[in-house]
Amino acid sequence: MAAKKKQPRVVLSWRDVEAAAGDLDEGPQALLRELAEDYTSGKEAKGPGELPGSWFLRSLEVQGHVGIGKVPLVLTLPPKPGIVVISASNGTGKTSAADGLRHLLSDGVARGYELAEVNLHYVDRSIQAVLTNGQDDAKIGCRGNGPARWQQPDGTYGPLPEGWKSAFEQYTPVLLYPEIAPLIEKPDKLHDFLKGGLPLVVLAKLQDLVDGVRREGRAAKAAVERAHSAALAVIAKVTGAEALATLVESSGHLPSTEQVAEFKALATTLPRAVRRPNLVRNWVVDAEAVEQLKEAVKAVHEARVAVVPGADALRTSLEGLIRGKGEHLEHLRASDVCPVCGTIGAEWLVAARTATDRLTVELKTLNAAELTAGELWERLRRAALPEPLPVETREILQGKFPGDGEFIDRWERLSRRLTGLQVHTAPVEIITELVEESEQVGRWYAGVRAKVVADYENAISGTALGGQQIKQWLDCVQRERRAYVRGASADKLGKAVELWIKDTRASLFEPIAEKVTGYWKELNRDSDLDVTGLKLAGGTRQAGKVSISLAVGGTSVSPGPDAPKVLSTGQRNALALATYLPRATQLESPFRFLVLDDPIHSFDSDRVQHLARALVELSEIFQIVVLTHDERLWRELRALGKHTRHLRLTRLPDGTSTVQVVDVTSPGMGFIEELDRVFGVEVSHPLGTESARTILALTMCRQALDTEIGERVEILGRRAGWSGDRIAAARDKAADTRKQLDLLNGILAELGEEQLNLQAFNSIIDTLSSAAHGRTPEDAGSGKRKQWIRQTRRMLQLIARVEG
Repeated sequence: MAAKKKQPRVVLSWRDVEAAAGDLDEGPQALLRELAEDYTSGKEAKGPGELPGSWFLRSLEVQGHVGIGKVPLVLTLPPKPGIVVISASNGTGKTSAADGLRHLLSDGVARGYELAEVNLHYVDRSIQAVLTNGQDDAKIGCRGNGPARWQQPDGTYGPLPEGWKSAFEQYTPVLLYPEIAPLIEKPDKLHDFLKGGLPLVVLAKLQDLVDGVRREGRAAKAAVERAHSAALAVIAKVTGAEALATLVESSGHLPSTEQVAEFKALATTLPRAVRRPNLVRNWVVDAEAVEQLKEAVKAVHEARVAVVPGADALRTSLEGLIRGKGEHLEHLRASDVCPVCGTIGAEWLVAARTATDRLTVELKTLNAAELTAGELWERLRRAALPEPLPVETREILQGKFPGDGEFIDRWERLSRRLTGLQVHTAPVEIITELVEESEQVGRWYAGVRAKVVADYENAISGTALGGQQIKQWLDCVQRERRAYVRGASADKLGKAVELWIKDTRASLFEPIAEKVTGYWKELNRDSDLDVTGLKLAGGTRQAGKVSISLAVGGTSVSPGPDAPKVLSTGQRNALALATYLPRATQLESPFRFLVLDDPIHSFDSDRVQHLARALVELSEIFQIVVLTHDERLWRELRALGKHTRHLRLTRLPDGTSTVQVVDVTSPGMGFIEELDRVFGVEVSHPLGTESARTILALTMCRQALDTEIGERVEILGRRAGWSGDRIAAARDKAADTRKQLDLLNGILAELGEEQLNLQAFNSIIDTLSSAAHGRTPEDAGSGKRKQWIRQTRRMLQLIARVEG
């Protein structure tokens, strides 16, 4: 009967680790229990994700961060499942807001992308967020480059709760496009990203602990092996210690306790140490250096021949006659009377100067030659001539080589001659003789010295050095035994932990992989390219790999990390998003919000529709905040019947990075609110002429009505299955308000919905349409304007109801 296949072990907690210990042999099992003791006994804090409640995002305030300046950007969000779309043109501040939230909640974890954090207009950064779990609000804030702080019940701030930061890193509830875009391009990063979403913290910690023991064990093993090799090398040379050498070799690096005691006893029987002989260095005659010295000495002799005796004194006397002071010398120089012989008119001063210059040159030449000869002589003495023979060295040589007394005498005579030698005056022949004698004595000494050293080394092989090496080895064994043994157990335990990681990783990743392929199918309903499989492979440390299986039209593409190269840019972004969503939406996550920055980058209209469906489903459990420069997603969400709040960010042209938040869930109502604000200050600050105020009211009321109707056409047209191009063409043909109402009612009829009836507002519609062609009522006043605004607001409310 075939052996029953062992079931993979899934290890998620320290209790699982404790249970897994039963799978191990005695040594690794004992080590595992030791390493896990602090964790299984409850001494350690909770792991990541064990945070109270499910957190929703209530508000975010960002100031002085990236593209947001001194005036804070404040986002107030409904803290419950649902969807909020925040739209803004590129460069307005949406990514700044998302990055600020990521920076705050991650407590400043390094980004995987480059970003200039400092705002040029306001450098005093402040980020605050309020989260709620339905019972308590959590206020989190940070200033400048400081850490994130959590507001305590008493109003003071402290560090983030235990496990918060690691939970944020695991579930990544804030996604910025630059962070996920490279994942599909670089398989190793994709592996790290997918693995990072798995609760492998306990196993990762255990692996770190085991690795620490492994390192200590390897260091201990290396130390013991070195000491053992050194002891064996010495003891093998000891005459009569063959049995001990055999025991040392056969015991291996780590002998038993009984063997240690036996070795210590045998080591005490080894001979005592021998004193190292005091021998002077060897010397070697360099023929080239000798020739250089000879040439230098010859140069000294030649220079000395050219210099007359007493040249230095003569030059000094001549310089005194030439430059000396006194009335008599000045008279002699002025009258050209020679101070030596009294001759007049012989130009004795010129002759004296010429002689002085010649003597100076000759003396400089002599001095330079003597300096060179002296330097070469000292160099030769150090390398090619013997030191004086020490008494101890002479006694050693006489004792070991009694027949070589001649060379010892020659060495001492040579030393005496060298001591009194003046190289500047020595004949070249004497130097040659001394060097030749030095060379002969040096060759003899090199030979006998080598024999003395060899005798010493042979002698110390049987001295206490052998016992000392044995003792050092055994001391090392005693000192490193525990680390050595634990290291061996750690090697076995490490293999078991790696297997647990692979099994746990595979077990946990299987449902995530299913969700990834499911999201891919959802985002690519119109494509014949399908993701058929996704696996984490490779090692448990650096060599992580992701194998992606694709099929095109039912034909498989070779699986592996390079498979995504067949994808278009939009498909790669879709695969990246499909990879992210399962990680962020694990039900174990303490975060019930997702903040997505630009998730529809490079998406075509069909893929935007597919993403909208996926987000609608997720929004039953999660609060989803989407920041985008593209309003197609909001329209598709509304077309699906999902009530979605719509905020728009606009940058004020004040040069201070001020970003304004406007609620455009009902875009037409925004115009009416602006009119209310404008005319609200009219009482104290009249705005223009009566005619201008009338035109302003009619223009903005018509814009409000047309914008609201147009937005409902966009939403309901999509719900009816119209393409974006068809909607755009239909809106172009509907040139005035009534035609736009007819278009909206036609779509409602197609959907089987009750049509919009605005007959009660025919008068105001006619007034607005006439104003669009330059015909405004002549008797309009403040009361009339308020009536137009009130009627327009009522029409907007009726239009809003038709969305369902």
